[in-house]
Order: sequence, then structure tokens, then C-alpha cells
Amino acid sequence: MNRRASADEDTAAIVAAADADDSLWYKDAIVYELHLKAFFDSNNDGIGDVAGLTEKLDYIRDLGVNTVWLLPFYPSPMKDDGYDVADYHNIAPAYGTRADFRQFVREAHRRGLRIITELIVNHTSDQHPWFQAARRAPKGSDKRNYYVWTDDPSLYAGTRIIFTDTEKSNWTWDELAQQFYWHRFFSHQPDLNFDNPRVLKAIFKVMGFWLDMGVDGFRLDAIPYLVERDGTNNENLPETHAVIKQIRALIDEHYAGKLLLAEANQWPEDVREYFGDADECHMAYHFPLMPRMYSAIAQEDRYPITEIMAQTPDIPESCQWAIFLRNHDELTLEMVTSKERDYMYQTYAADPRARLNLGIRRRLAPLLDNDMDKIKLMNSLLLSMPGSPFIYYGDEIGMGDNVYLGDRDGVRTPMQWQPERNAGFSNADPQRLYLPPIMDPIYGYQAVNVEAQARETSSLLNWMRRMLAARKLQKAFGRGTLTFLRPANRKILAYLREYGGDLILCVANLARSAQPVELDLARHKGRVPVELMGRANFPPIADTPYVLTLPGHGFMWFRLAKGEELPAHRDERPPRDELPVLVLFDGWQSLFRDRVVPWRIALAEKVRAQLERDVLPPYVATQRWYAGKGDKLKRVALVDSAEWGKEGATWLVTLARAEREQGDPQTYFLPLTLMWEDAGEERLRAMQGATIARIRQQARVGVLVDALADDAFCRALVVAIGTGREVRCAQGTLRFVRGSLFTGLAGGDYAELPVRPLGAQSSNTVVAIGERLLLKAYRRVQPGINPEREIGRFLTEIVPFAHGVPIAGAVEYVASDGTPTTLALLQGYVDNQGDAWAYTLNYVEQFLEQKRGGTAPVGDPGDVHGGYLALVRTLGQRTAELHIALSKKIGDPAFDPEPADARDVMAWARHAHESASAAMDRLEQR
Repeated sequence: MNRRASADEDTAAIVAAADADDSLWYKDAIVYELHLKAFFDSNNDGIGDVAGLTEKLDYIRDLGVNTVWLLPFYPSPMKDDGYDVADYHNIAPAYGTRADFRQFVREAHRRGLRIITELIVNHTSDQHPWFQAARRAPKGSDKRNYYVWTDDPSLYAGTRIIFTDTEKSNWTWDELAQQFYWHRFFSHQPDLNFDNPRVLKAIFKVMGFWLDMGVDGFRLDAIPYLVERDGTNNENLPETHAVIKQIRALIDEHYAGKLLLAEANQWPEDVREYFGDADECHMAYHFPLMPRMYSAIAQEDRYPITEIMAQTPDIPESCQWAIFLRNHDELTLEMVTSKERDYMYQTYAADPRARLNLGIRRRLAPLLDNDMDKIKLMNSLLLSMPGSPFIYYGDEIGMGDNVYLGDRDGVRTPMQWQPERNAGFSNADPQRLYLPPIMDPIYGYQAVNVEAQARETSSLLNWMRRMLAARKLQKAFGRGTLTFLRPANRKILAYLREYGGDLILCVANLARSAQPVELDLARHKGRVPVELMGRANFPPIADTPYVLTLPGHGFMWFRLAKGEELPAHRDERPPRDELPVLVLFDGWQSLFRDRVVPWRIALAEKVRAQLERDVLPPYVATQRWYAGKGDKLKRVALVDSAEWGKEGATWLVTLARAEREQGDPQTYFLPLTLMWEDAGEERLRAMQGATIARIRQQARVGVLVDALADDAFCRALVVAIGTGREVRCAQGTLRFVRGSLFTGLAGGDYAELPVRPLGAQSSNTVVAIGERLLLKAYRRVQPGINPEREIGRFLTEIVPFAHGVPIAGAVEYVASDGTPTTLALLQGYVDNQGDAWAYTLNYVEQFLEQKRGGTAPVGDPGDVHGGYLALVRTLGQRTAELHIALSKKIGDPAFDPEPADARDVMAWARHAHESASAAMDRLEQR
């Protein structure tokens, strides 16, 4: 059987099985998020309700979504828009009854719509009967322990405060209970105590109640904070994951096919843990991606998106990301660095009223200046990136906001249905509405409403309907792999989505002006790009770069259909590489599986593999000191290392094995350093040529640098040689060897001397330490005696040679079997005007140039070239003096001279003659 055909058939079978498995429905979900109170008022009391939502289900279905997410509808004091629950088993009276909800569920399912509701498990309202009973119960009782109490408000001191605008502590005193209660959010939202088994049992009952009513899934609100432990930051704790696993076990056992969606506003590597081994949540939000979409458009650079996606870990096959353009209430900025947050505030929230906590409370259209091209571009990214997209009610028509309303109410205003009173949301008197509708001339309901846009074929609403219809036809968007293309034009974001035999090409122009792009699609030669919206066929793909031109903020989706192959073309240009990103969640320890906590081992292995296979090979391959230029590097493996340094500066001194596709492995001396952004722009720019990768540790970002470009590291090497230190590695030992002339050469202040790299590097890296010392680091290293070091020591300490370079010390690696390998040599600094080889090349080049131009001096060669010949005579004299020094007998067989006879002299002469003839032949060929 044809193996390729067999592989294709196997892939097709897997895809067919996945498509047939309805339990994975959430992978193809397009979710519409709404507030009941804001959608439609059926009884004209000024507040939207369940019956009103049921009336509008046809609109939701016709939009093209297939899932509805309801924000909290439980009875509540409404101090936090319903996230302060007072009764888990009922509908707030203003929204309707449980009978209304059952009718809504039946009608939604009849239209093929699934329903996700909120399961707010971290906390309740302080009006909840559980809390009221806990306040009155004795200390230490089961009822009191439904919540987290203490007599000491300094407990859990390492926990951050989330709502910094309103809360000063995570503890609040309760006069009745005579204790402090714990709350991660507002003080009126006490946290439940999941160390009490009765709490989890009560939550199970709540889940069963709504699942039995027909709900298809839960959004688990604020789940990183379920369990508290002193001495931690009380986020993402193993005990929290144990609780989630129990919740998932209940779902799998009794409610197969139902969904758990994690709301964990964390970095990707932390969110990854909420999938577990496909035994925790089915889905989780990708919070860091959202702000970087906005940043990419503002900067007109794809890097913010490609960077964060490169840091996004793989998730179990049955799991899915949830992606969105705003976290309903705001463009949250928790998962960005401080510099990124400042930039986003300046760009998208110049008005301070738009800022709230660590986010921006604006709707999509105002955030993007109501620029339709930007709005469409952002939606195209939302609908084509990996994951299931979430759309906030009203964004499909470009609704505006009102920053003058308190808290987050400015983005929770009534849905704008018609250009009439109350935006067609309600027939109640305007003053009875829960919030006033938007009424300004740009976003007001007279200008922006469903009725008008439904009648206009080019409206945003109808455009969204067409986009969603196109997306639903391509399962690659929800289930496919992601591969970024990296064209030279960074204003273009291009990527492939592949699922089974389907291949989708997405190209987006992040700039405001038209941009050209050349895409390397040669591996898909012969396929024909078919534009998904208009279904137009584009020219087939060939070996040459595929050229497209996109208008400002334009985008295109193509299905790469199989077509006839075209003749091969030449002149293929590779795309420009971008620096990869390493997520060092625990500094250098992140690279070693035996130095991290057990639940981080898999992540450490992935980071180590990324370093060795994706990060180091491109850097090493481009260095002049890499000896295997013609061979492709497969991997640069760390064979031994030592973490060494002092407070504020630590280095990883490594020996790395370069594994090539052909030829034997080579070992290189490759010390590394972490340079964080707070080092300053000037220092980071100075390291640019030695930068290996971008790094991130939580919100701290920086670069991974070749440490031999770091002045502090080179200076530290000299200090270690001066003190004769030894540093243990994982297997061997780093030994810093002090020479007998060190003190005379280095002086007493060598630790403060400036460090200066010396010109272009070759097979070694050489830096000057002041005007006294020269540090030469050998890059490709081999075990055994180093000839330069041994000869230098001989001419420095055994038979002093006045015209030699004195040795001050060395750095060597001693393997576990005692075999030494010289890594670096510290020599005395000799001021000079360059070397004889460079001088000769320059002299010959000048003479030949004069010869071609007819300006070369004429006369006796001895006179014409007298200056150069004087240098040659001096060089010959010094060489002879060197040989005299080396010829002295000292009783060391390695250095004592051996007799040479006439045959040796003839062999040397013949070799010199052959080398000269070969050089002349090459010159004639030119």
C-alpha cells in the first residue's frame, strides 16, 4: 500500500471520528455573550428578562452563532452586576421565573443553540444565607467554615489585591462574627472555603440543578483563587486544581458532553494547568492574546501576536482556547507587562475616565475610533486565531459606550434594536430603564441599530453574518493547527490553519497604508488559493514567493485547494527570522526538570527542548566561531552547566554540543546571561548583536544573551581567576587558574577595569580588560592540553621571552574523569596597530589598486616596498628569537627540541612551494 495514501487515510479517519463526536461541540462553538437585563424587555419594566431573550433567539441564530453565554441572572444585591450571588437556585425576580428559563432552554435547543451560564464558585454575596449563617455560627463549626475566617489579618500577606481602586485589603472585619473574612474581590463578596468538604458538595448540588434544567456548560468564574495557603500568592495552587478535578469528575460521570470553561486571567503557562491531562476544564480563556491584538494594530507590527502565541503551550487534544476582543466589561490589561500597559493606556484610553482597575472600559467600536476597517480586521483575527470566538452583544452592530456612567455600566447599556424610543429595547418610560441607552450622534441608537443595519447589505451586521457563515464552513478555524509565516514585511501577519486535508491561509495587514508581502508557500506548490468570502480563484502557488498586496487594515482568507503543479522557478528568498521567546517561569531552574516542582516538570522539559532545538541552533549557526558552516544544525544540547554569579547578575556557564545533520558533534563554550528590561535601553542595545532570544518570567521581560558580550561576566571571569576559584558543575568542575604573573599584569584594581570587545570576532571571542589584560575565550573546545596555553606558560614562566604575550591565568573545565578542557586564556595586554596578516592584506590591496590605476610607484622593489620589507624583517627576527627560546632544553619532553635532518627541511620547503603555487593558480583563475 502507498504509505502516503495510508497516512492520509489515517488522518481522515481521525478527523471524521472527531467530527462525529458531538461531545467536542465546543471546539466549533461561536459564542454570543449577553446580559439578560440589557437584551430585551418583554414586560416593559425597564429591565431585560428571560422572556425577552426568548423572543430574540431568531436574531441570535441568524447572526451565525451557535452558543449563548448568559451573564449572572441569580438573585443578587447587584453590587457587582450579579457576580455577588445571594441564591444559586433561582432567577432574579426582575429577570423572570424558573419556568421562563425552562422555556428559554427548550426554544434555544430547538434552534440548535447551546447555553453556557455562570457558575460563580469562588465567592458569594454577603447577603447569601450561607454567609449569614456562617456569621452567626460558632468559631470552628462547619457552618462558620463555609467561608475563610481569621483573627489575624496579616495571614496570606503575599496575596495581591485585584480591585486596587476600591479595596485596601483582602480581609474585612465582621462585627457580628468578631472575625475577619477573606475576599479576593470586593469586600461584599466573601470567599467560599473549599477546604470544607460541605462547600464542594453544595456546589455539586448547584451544578446538578442547572444541568438537569438543560444548561450545556458553565463558565467557572475566578477559579485560580479557590484555595488559600499561607506563604503563597494564593493563585493557581495545586489544591485548587484538585478541586477542579473533582468538579470535572462529576461532569464526566453524570453529565457527559457538558462544558467547563475556566476564567483564569493568567499567563498561558499558568492557564495551561487548568486543562490538566484533559481532566480539568474543557476550555479556558486566552487573556494575554486579546490586548496584543490591539497592540499589534497600534504598532503596525505582528510581533505582539506572534510572540504571545509562541509562548502559548500545547493543550490536550480534547481541549480548546476561548478567544475574545474584550472581557465583556473591559479590555483587561492584567496579562501584559507594565510598559505594554502604559502604551495601551496612552493609545486606547487617553481619557482617564475610560480606565478602571487594570483595564479599559470601552466597547470595541470606540476603542478603534469607529474605524470600520480596523473593526473588521480585529474581528477577522478573532474568528481565525486558534480557539472558539466570543462576541459581546452589540459589537456586531458597532455599539458605543458611555464612560460617564459609573463602574462598568458604560459598556452594559441596552441593546439597540430600533431608531425609536429606548432604542426599541423597552416600551417603559425612559426614566425607568436600568440604564439609559447610548444617545450621542455617532453611536446613538438613532444612528446604530439592528433594524437599519439589517436592511443595508454593506452594514457591519450583515458583514458579520457573512464572516460567521464562512467560518462555520471551515473546521480548521476551530480545530486546526496554527503555523505562522514570517515574511520580511512585519506589518503583515500571515498564518496557516490546517485540519485534516483542509488548509486555510490567513493574511492581515496591520498597517493603515497598503502593504505588499511575499509569502514562502513553496511547500504547498500547486495548490490554488480560493478566497473564502468571494470564492475567487487566485494564481496557483509555485516555488517563487507568493506576492499579495493588501489595502490598509485589509485581510484575506484563502482555502488552499489542490490544483495542478506549476514549473519550478528559481530565486526563492527566505523570510527574515524573528527572535523566539522563552518563558522562564523560574529563571535558570526552568531549564532543568530536576530543579522544579513536580507539576512543572513537563513544562521545564518543553522549555529545555525549545532552547536546544529552536533557540540556540539559529544563533550558533550564524556565528563566525561556528566551525560547521556547511552543515545544518539539528540541536545544540547543554552537556554540562553551572549557575554562577552574584546578586543581581547570574550566569549559566555551559558546554554545548552542536549536533549536525552530517559530521561529528562539536563542543562549544557558550555562557549565557539573562538581561531584563530594567537593565536600560542603552545596555540592551549594546547586547543586540549577541541576543539569542526574548525571555519572559511572569510580567518581567528581557533577553537571553551570549554572556561573553556582558561586561559584568567578563570582569567576573577575571576576578575569579585572580582568586583561584572553583565552581561545581552538574558533572565536572570549572577551575579558574591564576598565573604567577597575574598580580604584576592585572594590578590591584582589576575588578573595576573597563571591558572592551576587540573588533570582529573569529574562532575565538576576545575582549580587552582596560589596557592591562586580554581575555580570549575559546568557542570550539576540545579536551586535553591547549597548545596556546602551554606554549604561553612556557614562554612566560619557564623560558621568559620578551616579545611574547605573557599569561596571567586561564579558565578550564575538568571533567569527572579528570580530563581538562581550556575554555579561556587571560593574557597581558600588548598595545599594537593590528596584526601582520591584516597589515599585509591592506598593503597588497593598496598596491594592486595603484597598479590598476597606473599610479603605482616605480623603481627598485627594495626601495618601493622598503617600509613593508622592514616590517617583514622585524617579523622574521622575532620569529627566529622565538625559535631560539623554544630550542632550549629544560628536561620537558613536550618542549625539548628534536633533531631535524635534510629530509625534514625538504618536506617543509616542498609544502611551502605547493601552498604558494596553489595561491598563484587561484589568483590566475580570478
